[in-house]
Amino acid sequence: MNIQNNRLTMVRIDKKQQRRVSPITLRKLMDKLKTNVDNNEIEALRYKVRNNDRYALDKHELLHRVYASAWLKKADNGALVVADYTDMLLLSAGPIIEVEHLEHMKQVARIVPSTMAAFIGSSGRTLKIIVQVTLPETSRRGNEAEMEQFFRKAYSAASAIYSSLLKVPVVPSGINDGSSPVMASCRVSADESPLVIEKPTPLNVDGVELAPMSPAVTVQAGDDNEVSALIAFLSKRYDFRYNTVRGATEYLDKEALYWGWRLADMRFVNGLSLDAREADIEARPKDVLTYLNSSRIRAVDPVDEYTFTLSYKWDGHDHIGDLADMVKTDLKQWKQWFRLWFYGMVAQWMGYNHKYGNSIVPLLVAPQGYHKSTFCRQLLPPELRWGYLDNLKFDNQKQVMQSMVDFLLINIDEFNSISKKTQEGFLKNTIQLAGISLKRPYSRRIEEERRRASFIATSNMTDVLSDPSGSRRFFVVNVTSPIDTDKPINYEQLYAQAAAAVRNNERRWFDDADIEQVMAHNRKYALLSSADMYFNDYFSTASPDEPDAMKLTASEIYDYIRKRAGATAVTESLTTFGRYLSNVPDIQKVHVKSGTAYYVKYRELER
Repeated sequence: MNIQNNRLTMVRIDKKQQRRVSPITLRKLMDKLKTNVDNNEIEALRYKVRNNDRYALDKHELLHRVYASAWLKKADNGALVVADYTDMLLLSAGPIIEVEHLEHMKQVARIVPSTMAAFIGSSGRTLKIIVQVTLPETSRRGNEAEMEQFFRKAYSAASAIYSSLLKVPVVPSGINDGSSPVMASCRVSADESPLVIEKPTPLNVDGVELAPMSPAVTVQAGDDNEVSALIAFLSKRYDFRYNTVRGATEYLDKEALYWGWRLADMRFVNGLSLDAREADIEARPKDVLTYLNSSRIRAVDPVDEYTFTLSYKWDGHDHIGDLADMVKTDLKQWKQWFRLWFYGMVAQWMGYNHKYGNSIVPLLVAPQGYHKSTFCRQLLPPELRWGYLDNLKFDNQKQVMQSMVDFLLINIDEFNSISKKTQEGFLKNTIQLAGISLKRPYSRRIEEERRRASFIATSNMTDVLSDPSGSRRFFVVNVTSPIDTDKPINYEQLYAQAAAAVRNNERRWFDDADIEQVMAHNRKYALLSSADMYFNDYFSTASPDEPDAMKLTASEIYDYIRKRAGATAVTESLTTFGRYLSNVPDIQKVHVKSGTAYYVKYRELER
């Protein structure tokens, strides 16, 4: 891609309420800020903000907006879409009440070599900072998911740097709903003396591992301020983060790092309140909860953080194959099919499965004590093991949908306990979903959420599949000896291999040949229905040229079985029996006047 530096996108609304999109250079934008000092609309906006008009910003949406990280164009339906990427980030620092403080921060931002420009925001309460970054190589820029992940990493790194320097929260500008930071934007503002750096040094975040930033660096503590004292007290022992995947705040105990990140539940909150009181800080659980659920806690996508640099570290060894070898089985395609599933799981995390979810599900079958569940849990690296779930109740459909958004790997433990109705209906359709429609608590509308979770399943029984047409989504793995779960796993290289494969668009789904093999393999693990048992007792499939072949309709076969075995022998309805016949392996059918007929012959013993 041909990258033209220092060119941003300006979007305005014309008199006909239509979007107008045009490019603007950074230099012209800075000139515009100076001329806008006498702009009546911006002055009116700042006056309303100073006087606490809570709807002030909504009333000034017609002000031009500037986008820094992407060049935008207008699609046929009027929506803004990314045409290309720039090497700039747009950050917002604050809010700050005193204008003098904003001017001071503007000069402090000069210290960071990657600062390109800084100016006071349209509300008069924030500082906007434009930062230059080093873009990935050209081959990666054509991949939307790849660039989305890059900019999330870049904004996270830049926010941490400027938050630490300026001692205030710094976030992607205009992004407050969890949407892509590529669309960071701000209203065209007014500033008589914007900061412009002629030759900044780009910030290179590709491949850089960032240490967690303590919330303490974004807080100015004061001995006479109980809130600041509480925050300083909590930050001394814990790091906090808002896990955007789980939608919850987590904590890391600095004195017990080996525990990793844990959920900040009410029991933990109550304990913090008591600890603070013992330290002579007046803090109720409500105060602690307010802090933990505020924007002071940095928002983190731990999955994006984990997978961001993995695709560029793979050493070339087949670590996924080594992982598959831990499972001893008589399934010849195990390693091949497991690899496809593993690629699909990682692609799901990285946001590559926009149209189709990972609809492959390994089903491990073995007696108790073969370490099936332990193996499933060990598939996730320790940093992401909070994303493992194995006690989901599939009769609660809303909870299942929510879990597909909040977790990374769902083990359908004791698969045989799931009802036939759930297998053939809800589960079959749910596994293939790419996105999940949910209504979040306190939300007024249903939103389309990104699916994260893939599925794996275990069972102690071999006759587990009740739906012949849906069994192509599962592949049964007969585990022949206990899984070697004591063998160490190189998680970094394991996931580096998978991320590299995903980035290279290697196949991660079953093709037609795979589906045919899966269906044939799964037949011996089918849960036999009464139709299946009695049909095989009295009939076998035939070719049209066989002398004793008959053309019988589903109704004729159904009536014959009920006559021979008894009226209540076949518990399925005629309609269900007809669907069963159409899926019998190798059965040949022909269209007749009364519908569809099947070529069958009587079994010798039943003539």
